[in-house]
Amino acid sequence: MRYLFVTLSFFTSMCFAMVIIPKLLEMAVKYSLFDKQDDRKIHKGEVPRIGGVSFVPCILFSMMFVMGIFQKFYQNETIDYRVIPNYGELSFFICGLLLLYLGGVKDDLVGLRYFYKFLMQVISSGLLIISGLYINNFHGFLGIHEFPTSLGIPLTVLLMVFIINAINLIDGIDGLASGISIFALCVYGTLYMLNDLWFYVIIAFSSIGVLLTFFYYNVFGSVLKRRKLFMGDSGSLTLGFILGFLAIRYVHYDSNFIKPNGDTLVLAMSPLLIPMLDVMRVALSRAIRRKHLFKGDRSHIHHKLLDLGLRESTALVMLLCMSSGLFAVNYLLMGVLNSSLIFAIDVALWIILNMYISHLLGKRTDKPDDQKLDAEKSNKIVLE
Repeated sequence: MRYLFVTLSFFTSMCFAMVIIPKLLEMAVKYSLFDKQDDRKIHKGEVPRIGGVSFVPCILFSMMFVMGIFQKFYQNETIDYRVIPNYGELSFFICGLLLLYLGGVKDDLVGLRYFYKFLMQVISSGLLIISGLYINNFHGFLGIHEFPTSLGIPLTVLLMVFIINAINLIDGIDGLASGISIFALCVYGTLYMLNDLWFYVIIAFSSIGVLLTFFYYNVFGSVLKRRKLFMGDSGSLTLGFILGFLAIRYVHYDSNFIKPNGDTLVLAMSPLLIPMLDVMRVALSRAIRRKHLFKGDRSHIHHKLLDLGLRESTALVMLLCMSSGLFAVNYLLMGVLNSSLIFAIDVALWIILNMYISHLLGKRTDKPDDQKLDAEKSNKIVLE
């Protein structure tokens, strides 16, 4: 029966999105709510960036609708945290989600300074901690198990802000942020399903429902027919918050929830490794070059792939394959190697990949000069 509720949450969210998103497109055209062009933007033409406005209403409506039905018609069954969590956690989760959503909507419509976006991310993360949710165990990663609260709380805020920004910054080509998020949500939904924690499964699949609808319009929508849109910060910030919440909930040690093992931390972070590792690399690169950490540029992995001459769709498929492939490698190595070594392998693979791409870019940059020299030699021979 609980599988039926998960299915209902998925289709409710998807159908709701199929109604809302076309209305958002009409509103965007009517009020000229289009994304501004700049040197970093890849798209051509006028495209609205308010697709993410549909995310939170669809997700919350689907979640509350399904849980309401369960309580109404199954009052004789035992209702515990496995279907409906403690109301403190649910309330603070929704409060944090709405705070980021409203800030994202403001940014998409009229703009919002990064300081205020950062502040809202910290406050939203702090709300989860108030509910009692924070990293309290490393599960053997780096040889650390139980983690002191005084360190776990700031680490949780840092990790939440990091994940939120990782999803926000990976949103550079059509379908990338939503595609990686769909994959990660499928992983989290499955993990929680295996642990019989159905409330978190409902969150994951409610999110997948609206994201699949958005993915269709974002990737296959026509600019000329005004059927294409971007998610904007209202979508990427709230997606990052949901993914961070599901990841940290899985890591949080509680004997009533998930039985811990040495792979818990790596398993929770593996679906998000591509955006997280990319942000780490970009931040380190900007720090070395003494550039502003929060000023956008074209140094992200998707920009590099496009600079190689790949089509946007090809770069999207490659990055989705990288994300799922890295997770598959980690999953296969769990139980064979310890979590610290698995993470070291992930970082090594990521460094090798980026070095190879940089090498190809270097050859591509040098090629015109070589061609020019060849042309000059040919002309010299002809003249002689």
